[in-house]
Amino acid sequence: MPRGMHEQRVVAAILFSALTLLIPLSASALNVGDKAPDFLAFSTVEESVRLSDYQGKKNVLIFFFVRAFGGV
Repeated sequence: MPRGMHEQRVVAAILFSALTLLIPLSASALNVGDKAPDFLAFSTVEESVRLSDYQGKKNVLIFFFVRAFGGV
């Protein structure tokens, strides 16, 4: 891995860590049957997707790959 890319990843990790500590968590637990809150995510082709885009559809499947591209 080129040195510049490694430095960028380290800086990004530090910024992400700082932001997660500074931003208060407003999330609360959901119960079975609760309506899922709207959120914004990005697809594997970097298109933005909102849960509300699928409002009115019968079924929506959301799948997350935890550390899928983490190199571990």
